[in-house]
Amino acid sequence: MNTPARVRVRMYQVGFGDCLLISAEYDEPLADGRAERHILIDYGTSHSPRKGFTRGRMADVAALIDQHTHGVLDVLAVTHRHRDHLRGFEVDAGAEILRRLAPKVVLRSWTEDPALASDAKGPAGAPGAPGLAAAPAPGDGVVGPASVRYARLLGTAQEHAGALAALAAHDKPVAAAAEEQLKNADAVALLDELSAGQRGRYLYSGADAGLADIVPGLVTTVLGPPTPDQEPGVTRQAADDDEYWLTALDASLALSTSVAASEAGGTEDERRGDSVPVGPGPVRWLIDNLKAQRSHSLLRLVRNLDDALNNTSLLLLFEFGELSLLFPGDAQIENWQHTLKRFAKEPELRAKLAAIDLYKVGHHGSRNATPRTLWSLWKDRPEGSPRLTALMSTRQGVHGKAVDTAVPQDNLVTALKEVSDLYSTDDDDSASADYLEVVAEVAAGGPFRPVPAKP
Repeated sequence: MNTPARVRVRMYQVGFGDCLLISAEYDEPLADGRAERHILIDYGTSHSPRKGFTRGRMADVAALIDQHTHGVLDVLAVTHRHRDHLRGFEVDAGAEILRRLAPKVVLRSWTEDPALASDAKGPAGAPGAPGLAAAPAPGDGVVGPASVRYARLLGTAQEHAGALAALAAHDKPVAAAAEEQLKNADAVALLDELSAGQRGRYLYSGADAGLADIVPGLVTTVLGPPTPDQEPGVTRQAADDDEYWLTALDASLALSTSVAASEAGGTEDERRGDSVPVGPGPVRWLIDNLKAQRSHSLLRLVRNLDDALNNTSLLLLFEFGELSLLFPGDAQIENWQHTLKRFAKEPELRAKLAAIDLYKVGHHGSRNATPRTLWSLWKDRPEGSPRLTALMSTRQGVHGKAVDTAVPQDNLVTALKEVSDLYSTDDDDSASADYLEVVAEVAAGGPFRPVPAKP
């Protein structure tokens, strides 16, 4: 089996978003004459870099990706459907470059399978269901009725959030929060196009990513996301009770959208209240209360949807020989719990995660995306182990105004610096860099070391 000599990771400056390129470099040409393989993870942004930083425009980033891959992209992985991870696919210039790069395989969360759309009959690979033959076939009810229902509810909730974002009557925080939950239809359409022809793989915990023949020497473990049939807890937030909260979220967003449309001067039917029953009784009481505390309630609902979408993130472990890299997207603790609970029965998995060489910091440095359990494993690494490298793509001041909700979270940054060499696109000394780059020799098993920026 061919094993790469070194692995290079570039983290592009996109402001608040993610876009990283993993390049495996081989000493000898492979069967196709190339001596490299490239995996792009995400291509999105929601906010441009801070003033004084390089602009990080998505078209410029795509041009860099084209240059760094020498015009050939082997694998594209889009962790989940939030705009800060896929918005670049909406940019015409960037989209054209990605089409030309023509990734051989596109990895996406199981929730993105077109066969789970409201008019589809079932998940890809299920008996008699439409979908891509290359998608891993769900087995033993992994993508069962509960999972299909959950995926469809997510889509419906996004539609209602999109309606909220379009209503000028809302205050700016509600509109801004709702806008970040939009479906990004153009981006998704391009991803569906790139995934066609048996190139799409819709992954859940334990699925086969199917990369062994495409990237020689790579072992891929799909740790997440779990489906609700695998891990019922992923459908709710840790602070909630056992209610299947997404159903309530969907209904509440629908009702809130109708109320706001009426107040904003929507259609004649909406102004009359025909879109929602408003006669005396519980519904009238609910509408009156929503009006009284609309901003707080809607922000809570939209943030719950934000967390739900984050928990559909791909959580990928890549291993090249003794070198390992962990990419968790924006996975929250509910996604992570499925993996953490396996530690007791699978000590080899615990050991693998304890010994990783590179960690892409989850959710741009938020407080609930890097489990304490993982940090404790890294803190207790044996003396003499290669130093962990952590990469964080973020921008301060975008999310969370209070100390305990700010992203990136200061306490997390301090903790990560204790156990790793942390590199962030938001560091002042990276202001002029189009990307940050680290490289490691596979035979040595790490560590990753920074590559000085070219003048």
